[in-house]
Amino acid sequence: MCDKEAEINNHLFLHCKTAVNLWHMFLCILGVSWVMPETSLDMLKHWEGMSRRRRSIEDGWKYIPACIWWTLWRERNERSHDGQASSIQKIKMKSLSLLYFWCKQDMVGR
Repeated sequence: MCDKEAEINNHLFLHCKTAVNLWHMFLCILGVSWVMPETSLDMLKHWEGMSRRRRSIEDGWKYIPACIWWTLWRERNERSHDGQASSIQKIKMKSLSLLYFWCKQDMVGR
């Protein structure tokens, strides 16, 4: 994805430049200070712990890791298989749109 390090789970989904940009965007929107854990498993454990403390108005909070990871995985595949790379702005918009769609679907299902 970034051609900087081996494409392993922790790098691709947490520490790659594109991943860092996405995480930073969502955390800034939520007004959260966060130090990214080393591994994806640790990140999910900490995220779940923080999710319990978030207000109900921020229900979309629970979807953010999956949203980021799905966006990154699709971008990685487009780059690897189709030779197409989106700008960071377009990747951010895709991720925000996906989160909006998932939250909207969740509200309809209630």
